[in-house]
Amino acid sequence: MLDRASSSRRSFLAASAAAASLLALQSCSVFGGKRRTSGRLRHAGIGVGGMGEHDLGAIASHPDVDVVALCDVDAGNLRKAAEKFPKARLYRDWRELMEHEDDFDSVHVTIPDHMHAVVMIAALERGKHVYGQKPLTRTIHEARAVRKAARRARTVTQMGIQNRSQPKLRAAHTLFQQDHIGRVHTVHVWTDRPHGWWPQGVGRPAAIDPVPVDLDWNLWLGVAPERPYAKGAYHPFAWRGWKDFGSGAQGDMGCHLMDPAMWFLELGAPLTVRSDGPAPNDETFPLWSETRYEFAATKHTTRGPLVLHWHDGGRKPPRPLLDDLGAGEIVDNGCLFVGEKGALLASSEAPPRLLGDARFAAVPVPEGDDVNHWHQWVDACLDRGETTAHFDYAGHLTEVVLLGNVALQRPHESLRWDAETASFPENPDADRFLGATYRRGWA
Repeated sequence: MLDRASSSRRSFLAASAAAASLLALQSCSVFGGKRRTSGRLRHAGIGVGGMGEHDLGAIASHPDVDVVALCDVDAGNLRKAAEKFPKARLYRDWRELMEHEDDFDSVHVTIPDHMHAVVMIAALERGKHVYGQKPLTRTIHEARAVRKAARRARTVTQMGIQNRSQPKLRAAHTLFQQDHIGRVHTVHVWTDRPHGWWPQGVGRPAAIDPVPVDLDWNLWLGVAPERPYAKGAYHPFAWRGWKDFGSGAQGDMGCHLMDPAMWFLELGAPLTVRSDGPAPNDETFPLWSETRYEFAATKHTTRGPLVLHWHDGGRKPPRPLLDDLGAGEIVDNGCLFVGEKGALLASSEAPPRLLGDARFAAVPVPEGDDVNHWHQWVDACLDRGETTAHFDYAGHLTEVVLLGNVALQRPHESLRWDAETASFPENPDADRFLGATYRRGWA
């Protein structure tokens, strides 16, 4: 409850084993489709400050949702959320919440990246519907584990790439399907992060500050190695740039911005990935990066390979290319498809643009339908449709995004990726960056 959790690791593991056994029995009796919830959805929020507060409000705004539990390691966040949902039970430790699994049907997991996998898997093993923030996980091994757990659970899942459900990207998809630009040979994806958002390229702070009275620092660290609290360095927002907690600019924004490329072109696993930017230091990701992917051809691309360039830290596609296309100034975060007959710029920041041919001026920009990403998930939980960013797709997208972070560790090397074995056969030293070691007691 609101005081520090009293549940022991032993009782949590016992509960986990029992849930896994129950899941196996349930799976034997369920054939095809997803397990749905009837009537109203009893929802538990895990992470209710910052983006968690936003996710909670968006989910709770559905008329058929009852918020029955709230969980956050920060008591200040809990108090604020409890003012809006006074009937909800309050927890500091998500493991204690899981021990009351009969009391809720669904969770959202909106917490730092390093805790996504362990919490999501615990919820999935208990047969809960899960809305999980992007990136789905912090490591590729975790992404595969969550994807596997979701397949076993057969519950309804959705990753928080809400831009996919908004009109601008849906309009861009319609334009792409109209085949104005021909088959695509190159894609550029870019973001303004991390500049002005959170620090990267920095070392561990020397300061050791008192932990705020509202914050349970041990629970916040969770699976990550122990380190002292430093005011403003990690909690509540700057954790994104730290390798122990976040996944840098590409992890934070890649699932939003690479989604159109994966979605429109129906791309599979990369064949190779290469970083030509600076390497990260021991603590944080670099201030900027340039990563090159190669993918096998699809029906939407030229013969191949399809080349995708990722740019972050405010870097954008090459100016000569943009000038040739007549692009002028472009958005700070976007995805540019370059095809045989022209180009398409897709972004959540502005309507889609066809570039590179004067005839495109006469092409009307379609109106994309506006779908509530959170309500889409709730409706699917209640057997009223499907989600567009379920964990099977989200796990694949996250894996592709995080391969860029692996490439950062081996700059200027072309790493051939074997998706079947989840390894780099010609660069086995890079395999160690596919997973992480959990703190003792949190495995």
